[in-house]
Amino acid sequence: MVQNADRKKAGRAVRREYPVVGVFKSIARILDRGRGPDKLAAWLGLRQDEVEAWAQGRPPEPSGREFYYNRFTIPKRDGRTREIDAPSDALKSMQRRVLHRLLNPLPAAAESTGFVRGRSVVHNAQPHTDQDVVINIDLENFFPSITAQQVRASLVACGWSNTSADILTNICTYQGRLPQGSPTSPPLSNMVARRLDARLAGLVKGYDGHYTRYADDMTFSFPAFGAALDWKASTAVKQARCKLLSMIQMIIEEEGFKIQRKKRIRIQRAHQRQTATGLVVNSRVNLPREFRRRIRAAEHREKLGKLSAEDKARLRGWQSWRAMVSHQGAQAASPP
Repeated sequence: MVQNADRKKAGRAVRREYPVVGVFKSIARILDRGRGPDKLAAWLGLRQDEVEAWAQGRPPEPSGREFYYNRFTIPKRDGRTREIDAPSDALKSMQRRVLHRLLNPLPAAAESTGFVRGRSVVHNAQPHTDQDVVINIDLENFFPSITAQQVRASLVACGWSNTSADILTNICTYQGRLPQGSPTSPPLSNMVARRLDARLAGLVKGYDGHYTRYADDMTFSFPAFGAALDWKASTAVKQARCKLLSMIQMIIEEEGFKIQRKKRIRIQRAHQRQTATGLVVNSRVNLPREFRRRIRAAEHREKLGKLSAEDKARLRGWQSWRAMVSHQGAQAASPP
């Protein structure tokens, strides 16, 4: 919940962080700057007393007990656990109204490929094909690292009044953070990260590079002979490379995010396997070789009648994934 004491601070953050970048101009035109709580209430089907309750950071009466979160953990691939805050049915219904009526129509940054309709990991990987250097950076605790103040500041910058921004923030955040498990967290995370995306895209453009972000997975790539950086050159250029990486890290931290230290910054040259969001991008977007071999082996076992029903279902999923990567990769690689 957004506390009253934080509102002036969040408002100052808007004026300080978004003075000239202009990444919110198109959004502001869509939302009609200055939209107030009456219009918001009409869009969401809220009564006046419910509007006032959400504006004050408390669930509506009579009890408010139906507006709660259920916290649990799920295992991650690296052996750790991920904490999920799942909203109740009543709260999720409210958040879905916000999602469909207010958030889905907003344009996403060109560099953002996660949680965006019509974009996928294939679209995220395509700009990084046939490059000399590919760099992978993962952000730490992506959703929980985004604060209610950042969400509110972004909503105000998009054109919502202070009261409307408070209502939306209180509906969509939990314990001062974006909850992992809410349907509104993905688009709100992209909204908060718009300035991050704009700054990083502008930085790498000066090096003839490319930048995309799929949720917390960031990918940068550079050609063999960039305008300001030759990755095969001598000590002076190595210093320039270190400066570039330092600037990337500085921008990430200035925008309120942190690099996941356990995975570190991964730099892949052309003679190595280069990946972006799990896909190989050395010459074209493709599945990793070991995964393709696994599919072929399973297909061979199926022909011999040695696959169980469960294994067949798993194989169908793999085949669908292969077909999607092949189809979208061919589409993305084709000239417009």
